[in-house]
This record gives sequence, structure tokens and C-alpha cells, in this order.
Amino acid sequence: MDYSQRTGQMRRGAITDDRRGLRARSRAYGASRPSGGGRNQLKARGIRFSGTGSSGRGPLGGLGPRKIVMIVLGIVLAILVLFLASSCIRSCQSNTPATSAADARVAADVSDDLVGAFTEALDQAEALEWIALHANEYPSEDLPRLALSEPAAVAFVRAYPESSKEASAYEDPVSRGEVPLLFTWDERWGAVEYDGSVLAVTGSGPVAFSMAYMGITGKGDKTPADMAELATDKGLAGGDAHTSSEFFTAAAKELGLAVTAFEPSREAISEVLDSGTVVIAEMRADSLTDSMHWVVIAYENENGSVRVYDPTSPSVSARPWDPATIASASVHMYAVSAADAEEGGA
Repeated sequence: MDYSQRTGQMRRGAITDDRRGLRARSRAYGASRPSGGGRNQLKARGIRFSGTGSSGRGPLGGLGPRKIVMIVLGIVLAILVLFLASSCIRSCQSNTPATSAADARVAADVSDDLVGAFTEALDQAEALEWIALHANEYPSEDLPRLALSEPAAVAFVRAYPESSKEASAYEDPVSRGEVPLLFTWDERWGAVEYDGSVLAVTGSGPVAFSMAYMGITGKGDKTPADMAELATDKGLAGGDAHTSSEFFTAAAKELGLAVTAFEPSREAISEVLDSGTVVIAEMRADSLTDSMHWVVIAYENENGSVRVYDPTSPSVSARPWDPATIASASVHMYAVSAADAEEGGA
């Protein structure tokens, strides 16, 4: 074999050895990797970034771009809602009107008289609402109807279910010659039973007689409740006005009074009042008020008009009246004076 042949064999042997070594190294490298090596294995395993933790997820826990965008938008929306809500609260607070120190239901910077008027009206409205909701708890519909017809009686009607049904003493100052203005629904006697109801509803006669008695005698010992008891004991509680016209003459003597009936007229009323006495009158229904009831004609004014103290109506009691109007609307009239004065004049 010549030189060139030996050289070629040597080269082929070297190449063969190199290929054998390469295969050996490849097998050694492959044994150190998981199965399924190569490019496909690289794709399947994915790339791990440092700092992702043992879970192998990305910085946001494996959330996709769409979810990330939605989270960001939700946060922005929540911030916007909170901003708008706080702005609304500030705006509402800034628009809340200032209120009176005496009554938070009334605006500030108004007169005390206006605050007082609103307070009374608002209190009445709240009481009426309560009465309406509990109207079936009253012994009859008379009291709820009284609250509807007479605003001044609303507080009494509201308090009636929890109030004492016993009378209490009259402790206001009383002067002879001055007739006090009393009302049937006064808490001191309004809840006392009388003629099938209570004095607040049926007590115009006893209240009128009590006013006349106090003005004539200057004593406060005979309250409307006492007069009602007297009328009941005599069997004279009843009728359209809930007190018989006979009661006043029948009870006069034991009260130290002189009671005389007279025909209603303008001239008669003026004459009786000029003599220093007072008049008790039974008024027709639909005259001064809707119902038949008793009143006191207490004074004559300088212009010839008279003051009528109506125990069922503050509005009637607050204005002057033409005596001719009162005379034409009345059924019975009685002059009430002190018994000793009548005896002295005889």
C-alpha cells in the first residue's frame, strides 16, 4: 500500500472515530435531559422567569392581559364612584338650610312668633297622624272627630288614651267680676265621663255654668267636673245640648246664685249685662258651631257688641258679636247673678 492509500485510510478512521465520539457524547447529553428532548421539549416546558415563585406563574398570578385590563378598569370605576358620592354628600350638606335653635323643623333667622306658630302647627300635624292611626282605640269616634273639627283640642285627644280619667282642681287665679274662658277639652276635666261620652265632647253646659259661677263669686271651687256631677245627680244631663235647660235654675240656690230665664233679644241682653250679671245661652245647631251647645255672654263692649265665651270654640270666643245675632241664634237665655245681690236689691 502506498503512502496516499495509507493516508486516506487514516483520515477515514479519524472521521469514523469522531462520529463515534459525537454519538457517544450525544447519548450522554440526552441521558441527562428529560425524555422528549430537542426543540419540541423546549416549547412544551416553557420559559421560567426569575422571581415568579414556586408556582411558575407570572407577576400577576398567571392572569391574562384581558383580565388585567378589567381589574384596572374596575379600580378606576370604584374610585370614580367614591369621588362622585363624596361630592354629592358635600353638595347636599352645603345645600341643607340652617334651622332655628328653638325648633329644627323651622328655618333659621325668622321671628320667634313664626317659629312658635310653625311649631304648634307641626305638633298638631304629628298628633293628628297618631290619632288617625289609633282611631279605633278610642271608646267612641267622638274624640277623633273632635280633633278633626277643633285644632285646639288635638293635644288633648292625642293624650287621652294614656291620661287620667279623674278630674283635678282648678288652681288658676279667679277674681270676682271677671269671667274666665274655659274649654271642654281642658286636661283637668275633659276626660271625665258625662252624658254617655266625656266632658271634652258633651260638657258645654257644665263648663258654661262653671265659668259663670267663677265670674260671679270669685271662687274656683266648682269646676266643670263638679257641675257635671251635679247635673248628673239631678237627672238633668241629656238633650241635644247634653244639659237640660232646667239644670241652671235647679242648681242655683245650692251654689249661691240667682238664675232667671228671659226672652232672647238685643235689648234684653244689653240690659242684663249692664246690671253686672252674665248670661248663659243655649245656641242652635249651625249657628255659632255645628252642634247645639251652651255659651256664656260675658261682657258688653263699648260699641255695643258682646263677647261670647264658647267652651267649644276658641275662634267664636276670640271675636266680638252683634247681640242681635246671638239673640236670634239662641233657644234659651238665663241671667246669672249672686243670690245675695238679688236679695239685697229686693
